[in-house]
Amino acid sequence: MTPSRSDSSTDDDALAPAEITDRLDGLDVGDTVTMNDREQPYEVIETDAYSVIAAAPNGHRVTISQNLQSGGWTINEPVFDVEPLEE
Repeated sequence: MTPSRSDSSTDDDALAPAEITDRLDGLDVGDTVTMNDREQPYEVIETDAYSVIAAAPNGHRVTISQNLQSGGWTINEPVFDVEPLEE
């Protein structure tokens, strides 16, 4: 699993980097966005040419940034909790 994809996502349902760029370019501060298979909406709080910073209602922030070499996008976020799963 990469930071920008979940276990349940597949290449078949992934948007092309150019489509993601188009969608992110259309965002303004105050807009609401969801990402990947997350149900939690995030409010855009800052944008620039290569990134968008968004916050959840609980204050959790994520940075969506573009890799300038590949053109792909990733979600970077601080780790705020880790819970091991019992097997």
